[in-house]
Amino acid sequence: MICDLCASEQNVTQYQVKPRDEYVNLCQTCKEQIQSDNLDEAHFNCLNDAMWSEKPAVKVLSYRLLKKLGRNDLLDMMYLEDDEKTWAEYEEEVLKDSNGNILQDGDNVTVIKDLEVKGANKTIKRGTTVKNIRMCDTPGHVSCKVDGIGSVYLKVEFLKKI
Repeated sequence: MICDLCASEQNVTQYQVKPRDEYVNLCQTCKEQIQSDNLDEAHFNCLNDAMWSEKPAVKVLSYRLLKKLGRNDLLDMMYLEDDEKTWAEYEEEVLKDSNGNILQDGDNVTVIKDLEVKGANKTIKRGTTVKNIRMCDTPGHVSCKVDGIGSVYLKVEFLKKI
């Protein structure tokens, strides 16, 4: 297996290009730089070739990296289909609790305000611990199960990460 970006053959693993369930092969160097947002422009000169890949996921990742690097000269040369462009410009929403802590799937949180549950005629009391939250498609909300109520969506502004 070789890295779809720099063609390295060392420590290559698959990397998901979100939000789709499509993957590219990345070496450890490329993956570490992408995950840390510490991009070495000299290393990513390889994008000059990768941006012309026939694999949509490789083109989308190349677009995102070139944009982060401020390489508008190369972005202007790229051709992406409309759906690829929408995918490339997708930015995953980072959800933060009331204190600014980043929330992730599986986190446990505490409710900081009494919340009335629409349609259930029940209230989630302040101080209630909610375990194993899940990210969902509703902006600014998480999905979870609350004892005695069931599955609900909660606004992150009323939650505090434990």
